[in-house]
Amino acid sequence: MATIEKRILQDGSVSYRAKVRVLGELPRTRTFARITDAKAWAAATQTDLSRGAYVPTTSDRRRTLAQLIEKYVTEHLPFKANNADAPKQIRLLEWWKADIGYVSLDKFKPETIADARSRLRARRKANGEPLSNATVNRHLAALSAVCRWAWMELRWLKENPVLAVSKGTESSGTGRALEPDEQTALLRACKDSSDPNVYTFVVLALTTANRYSPLRALRWDAVDFDRRTIDFGIQKNGQRRVVPMVGAAADALKAQLERDPTKSGWVFKGRGDDVPANINIPFRKIRAKLGMTGDRNFRIHDLRHTAASYLAMSGANEAEIMAAVGWLTPAMARRYTHVHGDHTRATMENMAAKFLRVPDSGEAG
Repeated sequence: MATIEKRILQDGSVSYRAKVRVLGELPRTRTFARITDAKAWAAATQTDLSRGAYVPTTSDRRRTLAQLIEKYVTEHLPFKANNADAPKQIRLLEWWKADIGYVSLDKFKPETIADARSRLRARRKANGEPLSNATVNRHLAALSAVCRWAWMELRWLKENPVLAVSKGTESSGTGRALEPDEQTALLRACKDSSDPNVYTFVVLALTTANRYSPLRALRWDAVDFDRRTIDFGIQKNGQRRVVPMVGAAADALKAQLERDPTKSGWVFKGRGDDVPANINIPFRKIRAKLGMTGDRNFRIHDLRHTAASYLAMSGANEAEIMAAVGWLTPAMARRYTHVHGDHTRATMENMAAKFLRVPDSGEAG
């Protein structure tokens, strides 16, 4: 049912307040200067609501994207399962708040997001390089999670507009593995570093194949020297990960413990007690010193790729690599496992020697 209410304001001007009520829907109201506009809006709105079409409420026109993001961060994100990367998600969402947070939800459209995505792509990292497609896609994924919540649970949006925005193509293999001589040089440089954390970190990364964040956040109460295990807790895939100490890991951790005056808290101590050390800082200095930049660029995350590749070259099958590294799908194992050319050559030569029977040149065809 639609009603039009004539209103006379204090200055003597007249306005017309249209109100539409449909069973099962919130009332929709809007004020116009002309009665013809009020009647036209009321008729169209009643038709749309009867068909189940989305019609923004007054609240929709007042709510902004910034308000939605703040609500998501305070009321939903802390209670999500497997939200170990919540701090990263908050950082990504802060960019959207700063860029288009002022947009009201009734005007929050795919084209608004696409324009913002173009500005995001134009940004440069500290070294002057453009943001990668993967980084831009992570920003879109963070915003999509907010919009999905607003759509599915809050009903603040009629749909998830991020789904209509295209994403950049990411490479199938996002990194590389250390060559044997590079590994030797890297470990030597880490051991000679003035930062006592970086050598232990790199050794653990190569022997546990874990991600940067859980390694950096490792605490001494998760290290069991008696059982020779490290408990990294619940990972981003929702699975608990307990790995054995192998190779040089135990010795590196014991040396790290001896240097630690407190013997508790973070394994990799930062400047304060509130956060662990930022291993990326000394690692980048070492990487630059070794010339592992540019075409030979090697990121700290590539230590995980290297460990997975070592597993493959050690004869581990796909299922064993997935279990050791903590991947849930074979596609992840194939994407992040890099086998050196020398190992591939040796494998192929071994196959040829065992199975290929080539006739001598003097033999008849």
